[in-house]
Amino acid sequence: MTSSPDTDAAVVVAPAIEVAGLSVTFTAGGRRPEPVVALRDVDLRVDAGEFVAVVGPSGCGKSTLLRVLAGLTPSGATVGGTATVPTGSSAWMPQRDGLLPWRRALANALVGARIAGIDRTSALARARELFDEFGLSGFERSWPHELSGGMRQRLALLRTCLPGRPVLLLDEPFGALDALTRRRMNTWLAGLDLVGHGRPHARTVVLVTHDVDEALLLADRVVVLSDRPGRVVLDLRVRSGDHDRARRTLLAALDPQTALSRPERARGAAPTVP
Repeated sequence: MTSSPDTDAAVVVAPAIEVAGLSVTFTAGGRRPEPVVALRDVDLRVDAGEFVAVVGPSGCGKSTLLRVLAGLTPSGATVGGTATVPTGSSAWMPQRDGLLPWRRALANALVGARIAGIDRTSALARARELFDEFGLSGFERSWPHELSGGMRQRLALLRTCLPGRPVLLLDEPFGALDALTRRRMNTWLAGLDLVGHGRPHARTVVLVTHDVDEALLLADRVVVLSDRPGRVVLDLRVRSGDHDRARRTLLAALDPQTALSRPERARGAAPTVP
């Protein structure tokens, strides 16, 4: 909350994303003999200009959460609670790059802008700027199969950014890459300055990842979901120079039983968070 210097009246800045009591249940049918509760009573607020990473065990509902935020409720799911993202404000990048093999790199980059109804001349000019910014300059006429895995993911992210949506929803964008390429991509993305890091009216990012180190490198905050049904068990603000302590805290939240020392397990004590 901020106040105006002229009137001293309180001004409330609306969050970019607000989730309250969100629960998602997949109904029985097909390969699901029983209903599956993917998320339960999830609360989450993301302010404009924040970069928030969501981590958690496999199957805890991370990707489901991102799909709901993107307005893409999974088939066969019932949703309770609320997930508020201003209409038309978000762009979603799935795990696979989804490049069209019959389009060259520049034409692939323009797909999202075309769907968004952006003027082709403006979109083309902006795309050429982003090719340089994303380290893809000179590959505009390359076919997808001619690009490395890291380059394909850069192109997919470029396509996601091009329409200029204020909210980016990134689902494991580098999950399919080998460890070395993924590390390089994380370093590249950290230096890209996608967000405003808390500045109002700046771009906001929510990243789903399995990688704690990736989350700590990129995010202002890291949210940990529990085993299914996913619920928020930790919301940690990342402070510069405190990554070792933050990493221990995240690992303890992800696997509290392993975080217990042997004497504590023997006494049946609850896990402590450093």
